[in-house]
Amino acid sequence: MTENTQSRSPYPRLFEPFKLGRVELPNRLVVLPHGTSMVRDGGVTDEDIAYYEERAKSGPAIIITGAAVVHPTSAIRSRKLVEPYNEAILAGLKKRVDVIHRHGVKVVGQILHLGREMIGGEFENAPLAPSAIRSPRDPFPPHVLDEAQIATIVEAFGISAANLKRTGHDGVEIHGAHGYLVGQFLSPATNHRNDRYGGDPERRLRFLREVIESIRKHCGEDFMLGLRLSSEEEVADGLEIPDTVQISKAVAAGGLVDYLSITIGTRGLYVKDVTAPEATAARAAGIIRKACGMPIIVGQRITSPALAEKILAEGQADMIGMARAFIAEADWVAKAASGQAERIRPCVGLNQDCRAFNPHLHCAANPRAGRELAPDFVIRPAEKPRRIAVIGGGPAGLEVARTAAERGHAVTLFEASDGLGGLFLYAASLPHRSDLRRLIDHLQSEIRRLAVRVELNTRIDSAADLRSAFDVAVVATGSSANPLSDEWKADHVKTWFDIVENGAPPPHGAGRAVVVDDGSAFWWTYGMAEALMDAGWRVLVATPSATVGSAIPTESIGPLLARLGSGNTEYRVLHVLERVTSDGVALMNAGSGEVSELPCELLVIQTGRSSRTGLVEALRTAVPEVHAIGDCLAPRRISHALLEGQRLGLQL
Repeated sequence: MTENTQSRSPYPRLFEPFKLGRVELPNRLVVLPHGTSMVRDGGVTDEDIAYYEERAKSGPAIIITGAAVVHPTSAIRSRKLVEPYNEAILAGLKKRVDVIHRHGVKVVGQILHLGREMIGGEFENAPLAPSAIRSPRDPFPPHVLDEAQIATIVEAFGISAANLKRTGHDGVEIHGAHGYLVGQFLSPATNHRNDRYGGDPERRLRFLREVIESIRKHCGEDFMLGLRLSSEEEVADGLEIPDTVQISKAVAAGGLVDYLSITIGTRGLYVKDVTAPEATAARAAGIIRKACGMPIIVGQRITSPALAEKILAEGQADMIGMARAFIAEADWVAKAASGQAERIRPCVGLNQDCRAFNPHLHCAANPRAGRELAPDFVIRPAEKPRRIAVIGGGPAGLEVARTAAERGHAVTLFEASDGLGGLFLYAASLPHRSDLRRLIDHLQSEIRRLAVRVELNTRIDSAADLRSAFDVAVVATGSSANPLSDEWKADHVKTWFDIVENGAPPPHGAGRAVVVDDGSAFWWTYGMAEALMDAGWRVLVATPSATVGSAIPTESIGPLLARLGSGNTEYRVLHVLERVTSDGVALMNAGSGEVSELPCELLVIQTGRSSRTGLVEALRTAVPEVHAIGDCLAPRRISHALLEGQRLGLQL
């Protein structure tokens, strides 16, 4: 960006050049490391390279690639993590670096040893750690590293870093955060040693110092070296900001690294969802920056260019890092730089697809992420513009309308209600989840930009209701809540839909509310429980599932249960609704068949949803081509609605 362009930018600090170590950077934007799982046998694939290239085209200063394991003792059985110690995969790494470099972007490779953390996979070797303290996320206690094994891993960090340098990387970043091996040595929660590698803060630093020395020995002083730290681990006896300040000051005093990347949390806690505040780590980053004087990258829930600019203006960081924002919008940098921030597809912190890795990285908000090479997601102008009717203004209808209009089709969207968004607006009405609305706001803004004709309060029940000729009709009428069955109806019984539409009633009597899940174990039930708790009810959740909230993403369930726990919420797993009683509910234990009665003043039943069907056949008599997408096929999540909407929009 030229100086003149920078002066015109609405975000002058964000697009200001910066020198990091010996490297000149054109702006302050960093793609933070995040695994794609598009890795085979420890090496990158063409799909992985295409994913990174799409984000490099936008023009961030640096891409820090997803963590690579430095030694076979940290390899998982699936081999879905990059193995830079493996000579066989280095040619692929060089190809990825060369592709990113073609777009003027620097590449830093993050390296780590997982230690005791199995990250949901299976090790081929015993888990390793400084002390025999089992991870709460994994079933087995780790083997305690002896000094010879420590020396082997220290050397492995240097060798892997040297291999990344050989393949053209501009630097490496040591992953010392999120409770992996370096962090396990640094943290008093996981390092109970009493030798040279533990016992006090200085000795807990020894492993990190030796790793840095090994990398410098193998790579030289002119190779960029960064360090990622958890400013607060958010676990009992874990690192807190004052501890990380001392670590950062020690690292700075020795001139050991070129920058720090500051985050909050450990595995299972660090990917903050929509319920967490924006810029979660910015305050901590500012404290550490002031204390140590080093260049600081900060990330976590930075959701807009305006927020990123504010963080820089307040001196909390030198560079802005984002991962999920770049997953949701590959063209983030270019849109921000050109004054089109409103066109950035927002990450709303769902964590549903980007953290599932099924089989690799995807995004609920951006169906193209992880499908850059998929034939169904090739973006090209329409060969012949057609008149397209989209019936239904929920996420699926909005996305197909946007995509088809972007390609040059003439699109009219019909919505039976007086607003757009469908049932997703109810999801956004649950406690702490109002930020979800930003995705609907974005889609509405896009269809306005593309001149999609929108007809609200227009119900389409038959071909005659269309009132003009269309070449294609897309049915996206969504789903509706199932009604209560007659045997469940009583004055104290409501459906989840009654509560989200009308709000929670004030508590009365003993103030006991029972929420009965249908086994879907998703936000519809647990968000409802939180809404009732916030309204003052004492809540019990009954579910036929064997666990609580099993369909809720891993990084969301912990904070959710903590919030529900603050109101003493209770749970009955493996319990189903047997009958409604005059003063409460009878639940049956699905294992034993035993029935117990619970008195309650309010019973909320998750009745589930059913597709709105029938319109497809009604339209076939008058419209040459008819499609159905989203919940009207089967009620599912927003990721399915947007996927089907975008895929169809690209095929029409």
